[in-house]
Amino acid sequence: MEFTEKRQRWKKINALTPKKMELAHFLLEKIRAGEDVMTVIRRHPLEGGGYLNKAALVAAYKELVDSGAMQADTALLERIRMKPMRTLSGVTTVTVLTKPYPCPGKCIFCPTDVRMPKSYLPDEPGAMRALEHEFDPFTQVESRIRALKNLGHPTDKIELLILGGTWSSYRRDYQEWFVARCFDAMNGFHHREHGEHGENHKEISVDSVTSFRSPLPQRNRASSKCWTGDRNPPR
Repeated sequence: MEFTEKRQRWKKINALTPKKMELAHFLLEKIRAGEDVMTVIRRHPLEGGGYLNKAALVAAYKELVDSGAMQADTALLERIRMKPMRTLSGVTTVTVLTKPYPCPGKCIFCPTDVRMPKSYLPDEPGAMRALEHEFDPFTQVESRIRALKNLGHPTDKIELLILGGTWSSYRRDYQEWFVARCFDAMNGFHHREHGEHGENHKEISVDSVTSFRSPLPQRNRASSKCWTGDRNPPR
């Protein structure tokens, strides 16, 4: 199954239709009354097969809170949100991938796919998201934070993981542009020079994870340019 077909199928399965939201509100009331989350979900399968996902429960919870129909309930949100262990420490991890780029390493065991940075395959979740966003750092971060918030996870403390090929083999201006655009997305900027809006993500740590590390080649060091603040990737 091709990437686009897989992605479209995933979107169709996870779409929050009116019928799903109606069921989500019904199940949420049962959960608020004390019933076990997974037991309630399994007792009420969807038409056509499958079960309601927790994202629908979180969406129903937010609708009720936003409308004033119920008070915010942290304990309830922790029960219904997806993969609560992921942010148990209070820090939310956001993973992004750099664009495909030649790697100086010649590791025979390293996967190679022309669509992906060296050592990554397009069927991995993070790689699929990166490919969908054409490896744009801003939209990768922005969409991932939005998805995590929709699942009920906190997004005020972010650990940013930059994955891809060998980081030091990328041009310096691309490195600066990529990191800056990630920070723009985490702090609500559509452009480096624009004003701030929306929620601030003030506490951020950045890690670069690469499959092979080597000094930046002399030719790249000599020709490296500094990033000028453009929202578009360096050429």
